[in-house]
Amino acid sequence: MKIIIFILIIKALVFAQNVMLPESTVAVVNGTAISEAELEREVAKLLPKTYFHSTVNEEKLARVKKKALDSLIEHTLMYSYALSKGIKASDDEVEEIVEKLVDFYGSQEKLDAVLKQNKTDMTELKRAIRRDLTLKQLFKKEIEYNITDEDLKKYYEENKFKFKEPEKIKAALIYVRNDPGDPKGREKALEKIKKAEQELKNGENFPYVAQTYSDDPTRVKGGDLGFIHRGRLDMDIEDIAFSMDANTTSDIIEKDIGYFIVKVDEKKEPNQLSFEDVKKKLKTELKAKEEEKREKELLEKLQANAKIIK
Repeated sequence: MKIIIFILIIKALVFAQNVMLPESTVAVVNGTAISEAELEREVAKLLPKTYFHSTVNEEKLARVKKKALDSLIEHTLMYSYALSKGIKASDDEVEEIVEKLVDFYGSQEKLDAVLKQNKTDMTELKRAIRRDLTLKQLFKKEIEYNITDEDLKKYYEENKFKFKEPEKIKAALIYVRNDPGDPKGREKALEKIKKAEQELKNGENFPYVAQTYSDDPTRVKGGDLGFIHRGRLDMDIEDIAFSMDANTTSDIIEKDIGYFIVKVDEKKEPNQLSFEDVKKKLKTELKAKEEEKREKELLEKLQANAKIIK
């Protein structure tokens, strides 16, 4: 996994050279300068490569550059903080990644050639690797949240209502639009939906009739909506659909926008998900939320005491 990450670092270094502006300082963070070249490399990570071969909307580019600069400032603050805490990737760790990159490209000479061709060098690459490894170590020491099963269980028990699946139905529909611009729009729509209804009564299958008559985008799937809960459909249609038994089809339902026929294939009652059902997803969500909170708090603390010049 690490080798993939650092191949991406090389790609960012390499690609950015094609769009690099003359060397200049775009920001200074506690005395550490951030160059235009570094900003362009960060922009290269955020924008797809194709953007650099076509016109980029100036407003969008300005937003991306702001996001890239903010990210660089945050990384610079975090890196300086890590160093102040004695957290720093060792030479051996950096060399281990370099060796893996040499193996990936085939030889040291080929890696050097790639870097030279794109006007960067091994010093810059090692600096990027060292910073990335150092930030990962900082994350592990001060931000990473190792939540226990006991904590997960407690959260689940205190928030069971969040893990209850609502009543659901597996449904399909046919919708015939009433064209408001046509004086006979409603009349035409009613005639069309009646034809659809008659075909269903004659034994034709619902997907075929939906594909033939429906104006709803779901017609390409035979009108299939899959399993849905309340809130997906118009309230009046929803009330009818959820009151129907499984394997039944409604009569024609009239609305201002047109006519509907709903088919309900299955019904599922509200269901309380077990702890085991939600454990994996819950762990991921709570871990990410807490780590985001910790990182935000640390950054706010560092920014409050930082001297940042843009």
